[in-house]
Amino acid sequence: MDWKKTSVILCLFGFLKEFRPSEPFVTSYFTGSWKNFTTEQVNQDIYPYGTYSNLAFLIFIFLMTDFLRYKLVIILCGLSGMATFLTLLLGKSLLEMQIVEILYGLFISTEVAYYTYMYAAVDKTHYQKVTGFTRAAFLFGRFLSGLVAQLTVSYGLLDYEQLLYLTITALGLSTAWAFLLPGVKGSIYFHRVNNNEDLTLSNANMKLEQESESQTITRKSKNILLKLKEAYAYLWKDFLKAFTNSHVVKWSLWWAFATCGYVQVLNYVQLVWETAYGKDQKKIFNGAVEALYTIIGAVAVFGVGTLRINWHLFGEIILSIFSIIEGILLFVSFKSYDIWLLYGVYIAFGVIYHTVITVASFEVAKHLSEDSYSLVFGINTFLALVLQSLLTFIVAGGNVLILNIRQQFLVYSGYFVALGLIFMIMAFFTINNYRRQGRNLQFWQSVDETISTS
Repeated sequence: MDWKKTSVILCLFGFLKEFRPSEPFVTSYFTGSWKNFTTEQVNQDIYPYGTYSNLAFLIFIFLMTDFLRYKLVIILCGLSGMATFLTLLLGKSLLEMQIVEILYGLFISTEVAYYTYMYAAVDKTHYQKVTGFTRAAFLFGRFLSGLVAQLTVSYGLLDYEQLLYLTITALGLSTAWAFLLPGVKGSIYFHRVNNNEDLTLSNANMKLEQESESQTITRKSKNILLKLKEAYAYLWKDFLKAFTNSHVVKWSLWWAFATCGYVQVLNYVQLVWETAYGKDQKKIFNGAVEALYTIIGAVAVFGVGTLRINWHLFGEIILSIFSIIEGILLFVSFKSYDIWLLYGVYIAFGVIYHTVITVASFEVAKHLSEDSYSLVFGINTFLALVLQSLLTFIVAGGNVLILNIRQQFLVYSGYFVALGLIFMIMAFFTINNYRRQGRNLQFWQSVDETISTS
């Protein structure tokens, strides 16, 4: 199929997948008359299961995505999304809500297929365009979702439960649409097409095949065994190539730690908002905030690509400054009960994260081969989920500290400040090492160029 048609199908799937107007009000739905759970139950007994589930599924889904060549996992993404919100709609008990979160963790983990499908289905010459198209579709879906949610709720057209019907319908359409995606012949690890660079691995596979001919197992079993060994060899090769690069390691560490904090805030911020607006429905503008945050974030993400900054030299200090700013914003969330200030803080926090994570993505990608980007993406996401699960267990779901939602945000504030201080120390050594190597003149020239382009 032509790459343009493939892009259109993939973009429409992404748009429909992100059109979930029930999400901006899901906490209010849990605590409202529909489900009647307390904020403590939502905080400690329901939401943590989504984090644990996502972690449990991620590695398995990552490998199955490559082994099954994407399409089936993309269909599973739509089906698991439908199952999540159908269970939320029909369930009543605490156990059923925990199952909702487990299904939601599966849904989120299967999104890796959507983000990596394009690299297997489209020629490399079109990667940049297709990446831009799919990202735009994703953002537009989220923007329209928030806008529709706010307008229908504000004008009394739909309540929080009725918004679920829109979400389920959109996910059903996305699932049906996914069947139109063309299959792919190859994948990155289990079905890679060998080239000259992989000659050694090819020869190794031939040898394995010759050795296995004498064994009394079926041909199908031999093929699976060979694919597993080949995939392991490719995975290990790409892992070593990526994580022996210090620049990749530093940016990946920030990526993982910042994503951990960001997703934790995203999951629990509605509980903080509830402490500010209480039961006053006139103050609830969650959908509008999500729409505004998405569109500002999109502008910031596209704009950051035009900046000319020596990221090798100044990257760590920039990561440090923005991490500390995010910590300060979360401290404001801990202290303030002004819902408008809390909304503004959330927008600023999200825009900063998406802008800097975009920089982290292309800084890591610049030092990788195209084939290994999905592996690094998966490893960074996995590390973020491990950290998030640990953080969730300590402050919310494991009865270790038993903190209320405000106290949790104080912990998250300290987390980002600590991350900023660590990268500030790293920046000091990087800049000092740069100047020690006799490049003092180039250092000040880089400073002047950075200031002038900013």
